[in-house]
Amino acid sequence: MARKHEAARRFNRAVYNRIVRLFAGKYVYALVRHTGRKSGREYSTPVVAQAKNDFIFIPLPYGADTDWYLNIQAAGKCSVKIKSKIYSAGCPVVLDADSALPAFSNFHQKACKRFKIEEYLRLKVN
Repeated sequence: MARKHEAARRFNRAVYNRIVRLFAGKYVYALVRHTGRKSGREYSTPVVAQAKNDFIFIPLPYGADTDWYLNIQAAGKCSVKIKSKIYSAGCPVVLDADSALPAFSNFHQKACKRFKIEEYLRLKVN
């Protein structure tokens, strides 16, 4: 089965993410640091993320079939930099929109609904 939105994913990985990574974790985007499940290499992936209570919520616009998500799931942990604060997190769980959207601002809720994002990652802050 072909991956969802494969062309957009390739563009984001090759071009967009490299640019966004320069300021991710400080301003708009968060930065997820994870270890490759096959290579053992350290990776950084820019994402939208919201810390709320003892959890971090991340929309999965391409679903749970992304390398960075699969790396986190395999390791059971990662770190997430949001607004210059670094969180150690683990226990990855995929949630549906109804369960995850209340953690986000109204602006982000509307954006997620507009882009029809159906899956969200919830991480427990350690």
